[in-house]
Order: sequence, then C-alpha cells, then structure tokens
Amino acid sequence: MKKNEIVREALSNAPNRRSLLRKLAIAGAAVGASESLLRAQTPAPSDVVQFALNLEYMEAEFYSIATTGQTLEQRGVPVDGDGKTGPTTTMYGKVNVTRLPANDIAADEIAHVQTLRTALLNNGVTPIAKPPINLDAMASMGASLQNERTFLVLARAFEDVGISAYNGGAAALSGSPFLMTAARINSVEGEHVGYIRTAIAAANIPTTPLDDADVIPPPSGNNQFSTNLANGLTAYRMFGQVLYLVYGMAANVTAGGFFPQGVNGLLNTSSAPATAANLS
Repeated sequence: MKKNEIVREALSNAPNRRSLLRKLAIAGAAVGASESLLRAQTPAPSDVVQFALNLEYMEAEFYSIATTGQTLEQRGVPVDGDGKTGPTTTMYGKVNVTRLPANDIAADEIAHVQTLRTALLNNGVTPIAKPPINLDAMASMGASLQNERTFLVLARAFEDVGISAYNGGAAALSGSPFLMTAARINSVEGEHVGYIRTAIAAANIPTTPLDDADVIPPPSGNNQFSTNLANGLTAYRMFGQVLYLVYGMAANVTAGGFFPQGVNGLLNTSSAPATAANLS
C-alpha cells in the first residue's frame, strides 16, 4: 500500500478527522523544522570552504598591503565570484616588518585564496567574490597596519582565529574532496602563528584576549603556543563564533567589523562568542 493510501485510510477510519489532520500537520511541521535545524547544523562542505575563503581573502589582503602596499585586485589576483563585492580599505599601507618573514606569509595567504577557489571550481562550485573589507576594524585596540607592533598584534589575531575556524569546520568536511586541502592549509597557518607569537613575545608586545577561548602569547599570556596546556589542543570556533569576532565582537548580526557588508555565502550570521569549553 502506498503512503498516500495509508493516510487516506487512516483518515476515513478516524473518529475525529479534524483532530487527526491537526496532529498530522503539527507532526509534519516538527519534522520539517528538525530537518531544517539539521541542515543548519551540518552545512554542505562547499559552504564551509566558501566561509573559509572569506577569511583567506581578509588575511591575504592584510599581508599583501603590509608587504607591497597593494590589494589583491591591484596585483591581478582573481577576487570575482558570487555575492557582494567591494574594496578593501585602510588608512595605512605598507609596513616595515623586520621580525618575521612577512613576504613568505603573504605568498602563502595569496596562494590559499587561489587554492580554495580552484578547489571549488574543480568541484563545480562558483567561488564567492571578495566582499568589502575594512582592515582598520581593530585599530582602536592597537591591531592594524599602522606599524610593525600593531601589525603583529593583528596578524596574531587573524592567524589564531583562522586556525580555530578550520578546526570548527573539520567535521563538516569529513569525507569531502575538500578535507585534505583544508587540513594542509591549517597546518601552514599553524606555522605562521607560531612564528608570529614568538615575535610578539620577543618584542614584549602586550595583547588582549578576543574571547574566553583565546590563548594569548607572552608577555600578556603564559603560553608560547596557542594550545590549552591541559590537553595540548588548539581552540575550535564554530562559524557564528568566528563571525562574532570578525564582525567586531557582536552577536546575532550579519555585518560589521572587518566585513562592513557581511561575508559572502550561506554561513553569514554571528552567534555568542566562544567560551573556555572551545578549548576542551
């Protein structure tokens, strides 16, 4: 017997068909809501890669301007695609960086943009465009392109947050063709932040925690690395927790901070910040 026939028979035999219809409608709505919630909790792997591409655009622009004074577009790096587009803005420019191999890091981050775009295209997905970016969003907190010290503070924040974002998206990438690429990129980001945190400690530059999952380096913190000393693991942040930070420490918004018009893609709304549990 087909499903529709079963429903019709149940209705004809029911003593109160109106009540049964109401119950079926409620049950159907509950199933639909559950399915929508499940989809929201487990985004498609390509959506996770698009989310990461927003962050890689931001990092690549930051290092490109710091090392050359030019944006990705000015250097001929493709930034077109789906979604809103706009300039990358800053009141500053090229920085005289002496404490770390900034040119090598810039080359890596630009390559990460190109690698993620290629991975999406190879799997039949149009990459998102680079959205408008404001690199001065944390300037009042001493994190900007103003000088080498402020550059290091912002670089540390970008790299640590980026690593936690890849960690948070790992489960959704499981079994997908993007997993290996994401894992390899994240290991490079780990090399970057280790060097940056060492430079901050050597220069005795104070830093401030971004949220309760943030492990800051010396002299303000007591761990040279980004790890929880109890388990040797770095933090993970889910998509909304990452957006809380890059949107300027704001929950339940879709734009702000480094992305004044929001990020591109389906994962675009901030949540409450990460907690110490994100280090467990």
